Amino acid sequence: MFTGVLLGVAAGALWGLIYIAPLLLPQYNPVLVALGRFVAFGVVSLPFLWILREDLKKYTRSEVFDAFKLPLIGNLVFYCLLTMCIRLAGAPLAGMFMAVIPVLVAIVSNCRYAKEGRAVPWRNVLPPLAIIFTGLVLANWSEFARIAESSANGSVNFWIGAALGTAAVAAWTWFSIENGEWLLRHPKHSANAWTALQGVTILPTATALFAVLAWPVGLMDTTASWLGETPVFFLGVVFMVGLLCSWVAMICWNQMSQRLPSALGGQLIVFESIFAVIYALIYRGEMPSWTMIVGFVILLYGVRGSLKAFRQPFDKKRMPAPARSSMRLQTVKNS
Repeated sequence: MFTGVLLGVAAGALWGLIYIAPLLLPQYNPVLVALGRFVAFGVVSLPFLWILREDLKKYTRSEVFDAFKLPLIGNLVFYCLLTMCIRLAGAPLAGMFMAVIPVLVAIVSNCRYAKEGRAVPWRNVLPPLAIIFTGLVLANWSEFARIAESSANGSVNFWIGAALGTAAVAAWTWFSIENGEWLLRHPKHSANAWTALQGVTILPTATALFAVLAWPVGLMDTTASWLGETPVFFLGVVFMVGLLCSWVAMICWNQMSQRLPSALGGQLIVFESIFAVIYALIYRGEMPSWTMIVGFVILLYGVRGSLKAFRQPFDKKRMPAPARSSMRLQTVKNS
């Protein structure tokens, strides 16, 4: 379990970088940045079709379709929505939307578990989730002023960005739960092969969209040239984001998803918000406020409580049947 948590933290640290990419390329349409990232993700994944060919032979046609469907919504659509939200409403609001995801994933997952008779009691779940949410709000308290300023000055664009941010939250929540449950249902498939398959299956769609939207006809503000005003810098940024934030981060996340239930693993997306704020401070050359420091401490305490709440039923589920029987027998004897 500890390894799973570390992998989730590593994925969050890498995904935090996606908030900086649109700011590094302000002259480019955010959708173009998003599509460039996933073209790079697919290109990086291509060599692994050969390296992991023995694992990939185990996939059925329906499983290959799942590998396409999940990243289409959870990666490509999500990141396009998020980058447009950042451009129209600002990174602070996008960070606030992302802060809702870990709590939302835990609640939705536990509701699904309830239908299957394996839900964690809400009295154990809600207190740490409330602590996590409180910590996130407090840690981002200094950003509320920027959000208020953006909402006052941005008029229609701000609210369009807010709507896109809401859609991004829904897309990632769905992806986090479905992707995690898929990996738990298919332990025979390696997380690395699943990541490579996700990258390769999404490559044609991302490339086609990039080719159409990047063509110099004004659709994506690239009339200067096919790759915009600074093509070398653009390619460098999207390649690094594709390599680190898609390939490496997705391997960490998928390996984590094979170790932790989706209700628990999905909450580790909270570290994306933490690192996004840290990177934003570094980018702006600012020091963290006291509310941010206190908020992060509260947040980590809530994550610790949530890990404890979800760990016990998960450990019991993974325990071999004889061990569970011994536990029940010992309980009877003690009573």
